[in-house]
Amino acid sequence: MVIIVSLFSFVLEFLINYFFHGTKFVGLIIFSSLILLEPYFKNDSRNFFIFCFLLGFIYDFAYTGFYFMNAGLFLLIGFIVSYINRITPNNLIVSILELLFMIVFYRFLSFSFLCLNGVIVADMGVFFRSIYSSIIVSLFYGLVLYFVLYLLSLRFNIRRIN
Repeated sequence: MVIIVSLFSFVLEFLINYFFHGTKFVGLIIFSSLILLEPYFKNDSRNFFIFCFLLGFIYDFAYTGFYFMNAGLFLLIGFIVSYINRITPNNLIVSILELLFMIVFYRFLSFSFLCLNGVIVADMGVFFRSIYSSIIVSLFYGLVLYFVLYLLSLRFNIRRIN
């Protein structure tokens, strides 16, 4: 199920970036799936961290061209998500708050990295637009994905960590 959701998220992110390029609809769909798939790793943090790194590397390869930037950022986000999920309950409200926090954190780190390396000019307007556009798309996708994963878990008796 993890592979299917990840592939679907990659395809959906490609379609959104292709058709809505230059608009307010720029999302971190694969990032949303990364956060919402963590409970399905059945207390296997090592495999989750490997999954985060590989997902970030594939994301780098497919979208950014900065090899290992997103791989490292996704791994860092994976550590934080894993920690948050250990100390909080796994429910819709916590997942939404976690998604919002992680989007802002990811955008801040990636924006800082790109500015420090001279790839982009530090423009706070661009930074805030990237945050709210990511939140709009990712939150909508995250809500839909949360309920789909929840229903699939019930239907096929797939164990989630709570």
